[in-house]
Parts: sequence; structure tokens; C-alpha cells
Amino acid sequence: MRQDTKAAQRADVAKAAAAATPRPLTFWEQYRRKSQGMVGLAMVAIYVLVAVFAPWIAPYNPMDDLYLADASAAPVWMSKLSARFRNCPPTIRFRLGLENWNQEELGGATLSSFAYEEESGIQFDLPATASAEPEAEEDAGFSWVRSVEWNPWGSQASEEPSEEEPAAGDVSAEGVVLSYVTPYQYKTPNTFSTKFEYSIDAPDTAETLIMVELVTPDGQAHDLWDTTVAGSTEYGSAIVDSRDFDLKIRLGMSFFGEPSQVLFAEKGDYTIRLRVSATSPDGPVSLKMSPVAFEVLGMVHGVLGVDHMGSDLWSQLIYGTRIALAIGLSTAFIAVAIGTTVGIVAGYVGGAVDEFLMRVADVLLAIPSLPILIILGALFGKSVLNIVILLALLSWMGIARLVRSQTLSLKERQFVEAARASGASQSYVMLQHVLPNVMPLIFANLVLRIPGAILTEASLSFLGLGDPRVCTWGRILQNAREFGAFTTMAWWWLVPPGLALTFMSLAFVFIGNSVNEILNPRYRERS
Repeated sequence: MRQDTKAAQRADVAKAAAAATPRPLTFWEQYRRKSQGMVGLAMVAIYVLVAVFAPWIAPYNPMDDLYLADASAAPVWMSKLSARFRNCPPTIRFRLGLENWNQEELGGATLSSFAYEEESGIQFDLPATASAEPEAEEDAGFSWVRSVEWNPWGSQASEEPSEEEPAAGDVSAEGVVLSYVTPYQYKTPNTFSTKFEYSIDAPDTAETLIMVELVTPDGQAHDLWDTTVAGSTEYGSAIVDSRDFDLKIRLGMSFFGEPSQVLFAEKGDYTIRLRVSATSPDGPVSLKMSPVAFEVLGMVHGVLGVDHMGSDLWSQLIYGTRIALAIGLSTAFIAVAIGTTVGIVAGYVGGAVDEFLMRVADVLLAIPSLPILIILGALFGKSVLNIVILLALLSWMGIARLVRSQTLSLKERQFVEAARASGASQSYVMLQHVLPNVMPLIFANLVLRIPGAILTEASLSFLGLGDPRVCTWGRILQNAREFGAFTTMAWWWLVPPGLALTFMSLAFVFIGNSVNEILNPRYRERS
């Protein structure tokens, strides 16, 4: 009885001692106490969410959606912060179908709609006209002819009276005039354009005139484009662009002139006028025309503006998160896998194998990685896959040396010797006993390898050696350097990708340092 009582007392004391002894904290409980690590984890979580939901966050495709605004357009909010961008126009786009036009004159023609791709085009059915008899010379009309003498440095126009017969294609007994009025209340834009496609079914003797005019608020009409088509044509296109030399010549401007400065010099209502007429003594003329597209490229656009190709910078920044995470994680995993394998084999096997593997690592450590990456990248081609493989092959040496030193220590432990004494093979001991004990070191170094890979890829892209088919933060900075963001002080083009790289690198460094403090004995002793 006394022995049972003493045994019960000892059991109670043991339970009390166990209850009084605090249990070891789990990894997560220790990590939660690291404010730096929690900040880094929150930052990485934000980046991951942005990468996952990029198609919903970014309004445009960064590679396919071009010319959304004028080259290097500023963000919309800059119009409220800087007088330089005040009252700058956003991008104005519209397409004019039959229902949008005001029918000023029909001249006996009938208009109808037809299916054009996913829109409705305009069909002009012009009646046949009687052939015009040549008039006597004394009855020739008196008209004004505008002649333009052009040279690359300037031009001058003169109007002088002359007597000449009107050309057959310039005069029609019947004609159609359509107009569309659009208000414009911004400062003068840099560029504008209009375009449409057409086809004509007409007798061989017919001549069809198509003309596009722009009437400014002061009532002055400017001929933007015209053509006279003889007979039929299956396909024709009209393209008017303020950057084209033909329009400058048509307006009597010099090579360095800006048509938009003349045509959109004031605020008010602008009228786009479309004229269609035909001379066809042998039968009617049928003209089919796509909707007329008109656009003014904005000088401000979106959250971060656009680059030199008019691609949305905000969308590039968002999609760049995906590439940065993919490159960083994949490079780190491959490099750590190679380094761990080499380190464990070298440390456990030893001898000539250890000597050979470490000499290879020493040689690669002595070689400057960036010049080698530049040479090999130019040799094997510019692709993300090549960059990841090359980065991994040139960054495993450090982790290999760390794992080797840890393996040399573990090889002398009793549990490893017991496993060898029981007849376990080398591969079994390395996988079942050595690898689990070096995992904390591996995990910490895995996290710390990620920012290095991201920054190296950004450096290659900045030097023009990145993959041109994908959008990365380094490529954004490279385009900014090449296309004038530094000289024009377009800081919204430069700062966001730089900050994105900085904060992503800091996030993984915070996590890696916190993990090291928890799992690495040397860090624990220092802390």
C-alpha cells in the first residue's frame, strides 16, 4: 500500500512538473512573434493576390493593347496636380455607323445598313446620271484654283482665277453629304486619326468621289482625304493620320508642322463631313463603307499613363508581378535543389567526390555571374525559360557549401552512425537522416535566394537582354531609359516598377531573416 501511495505521489509530481514546464513553441507561434517576418509575409501575400487576380485588376493586355493613348501620356491624376497637364484630352474614340450620321443631302441616293463584322456598315446606292455634254469654250465656267508650292521648310498657298472645265470625277449630278458634330473642350491634342474601308460596284465608265472634311468651330472646312475611283473596286481604305506626311502637304504645312495644332486650335463643336458622289451614265453605283472610326489619342490616360507604344503602364506593372514571382520562385527552387544535392553528396561521401564538387563550386563562384549571363543569354536566346535555367545554374554554389558543412557535422552524429551500423545504404541515410536535418537551413536560404533572382532578371531586362515577349518590371525600366522617360522627367514611368522591385525584395528578405532566426542555431544564439 505504501509503495502504491508513493508511486501515485511521484506520478502527481511528474504531472505537476510537466504542467509547469512550458511546451516548446511551434514554428508558426515563434514566427508570429517576429514583426519583421509578419510584415514581409503580408507584403508577399499582397503580391501573390495581385498576380493571381491580374486579369481582373489590369484593364488591358500589356502586350496586345497598343496605342491606347499618345506616346508617353501621363496619368489622369496628373491633370489635377500639374499645370503642364491641365485640361489635357483623354483618348476620344468613336465609330460612326448609319444611325450616327446626320443626312444633310441625299441627292436621290438611298442609304441602308449591312452587316460588317460585328457592326453595321453603310451602303450608298447612287442612281445613274446622264452623260454631260461638253460646253462651248465661251461658256466655260469661271473657277478658283488653289495651287500650293511646297518645300520641306515651309509652304505658301495662292489662289488665282483660271478658266477650266470641271473634271468628270469632280462633279456629279447626284451626291450625298453626311455630317456628325462632336464637341471638343480640351487643349490641342498631339495626334488624331480617322479611317474606314470601302468597296464599290459600278460600271466601268463610272467615277465615284469620296471625301472627308473637318469643319472647325469657326466654320472653316479642311479637306482631310479624298479619292476618285474609276469603275469598281473590291477593297479600298482611307487612313488619315496627323503624323502622316500626306496630310501635312494637303494642308500646305512644312515637314515639321503639326496638323492638330491647326485643326484643333480652339474649343467648340467640330463637324466631320462625309461627301459621296458619282458620275455614272451607264448604270447605278453601289458603295459599301465600314463604320468611320475617329480617334484623338489622349495626352493623359489611366492610373500610370502609357509607354512609347501607347501600352498601359498600370497593366504592365500588374502583370509584371506574375513574371517576377515565377522567375524568383522557380530559380530559387532549382538552385536550392541543385545546391542541396551537391552539398549532401559532397559532405557525406567525401573523398575525391567531395574534392571535385567543391572545386567546381569554387570555379563557378570565382566567375562573375552577370557577364556570363549576358553572354549565354545572347547565345541561347532571349526567353524567360533560358533566364531561369542560367540563373539557377550560376547560383547554387553558396547553398551547396552551407549544406556540405552541415552534412559534415551530421555525419558524426550517433543516429547517423547507428543507421550505418544497421546496414542502411548511403542514399537511404542521406535521404532519411541527413536531408530532414538540413531542411531548416535549406528553407531559409530558399527564401533569401528569391530576391536575388528577381533583381538579376530585372538587370538583364534593363540591359535589353530580357524576353521581349513578356512584360517584366525590368523591361518597363528599359523602355523608360530608351524612350525618354529620364529626359522628360516622366517619374510615373520610372518609380512604380522600381518600388515594386524594392518592396518585393524587402518582403522576402524580411521573411528569410525571420526564418533564419527561428531555425538557424547561429542566429538563435545571436538573438
